Amino acid sequence: MEDVPLADIRSAAAGDADASRRIVEALHRPVLATVHRFVGRRFAEDIEDIAQEVFLKIFKAIDRFDPDRGVKFTTWAFTFVKNHCFDVLKKRRLPTFSLGGEEDEAGTWELEDAGARKPGDTALNAELGQQIEAALQQLSPDHRMVFVLREFEQMDLKSIAGVMDCSEGTVKSRLHRAKEALKDKLRPYLQT
Repeated sequence: MEDVPLADIRSAAAGDADASRRIVEALHRPVLATVHRFVGRRFAEDIEDIAQEVFLKIFKAIDRFDPDRGVKFTTWAFTFVKNHCFDVLKKRRLPTFSLGGEEDEAGTWELEDAGARKPGDTALNAELGQQIEAALQQLSPDHRMVFVLREFEQMDLKSIAGVMDCSEGTVKSRLHRAKEALKDKLRPYLQT
């Protein structure tokens, strides 16, 4: 994900509506997608509102963003996404489970090659999408957010560590645990 130009950040902090619009345009899709993947279908009607609340919080605090601290604006902004999504879950008490265990290196897993599917697999693809979403919703909030930021938003481990306020090692561990839990839940759909 490309970072927002510093000139736009400074202009938005000074009240420039055009700069604020450019920031929203740059971050709208990734913020909306992350919120949707994190809170799931259960909140489908609230996704836009949740994303809008995130942007309100970002712009309320934008004058406190300090580029001299060495943090990318997108990392700083996604901290608001994470915190607000966690708050939404706390308020609405979605069930999650802990993955526990010891820290490991990040593991890998792959779904079947999408290009190898036959045209008649549309129902299977829809079912797979529902199963992935259901499996994601069963992860703890920390594991789910790390997985969504890495696998869907393609954030690097350092940026995720900044968003999650933890070490890169913890990010690797959470990512590994999330992938292992998802692999167990999605085993019927994984290539053997």
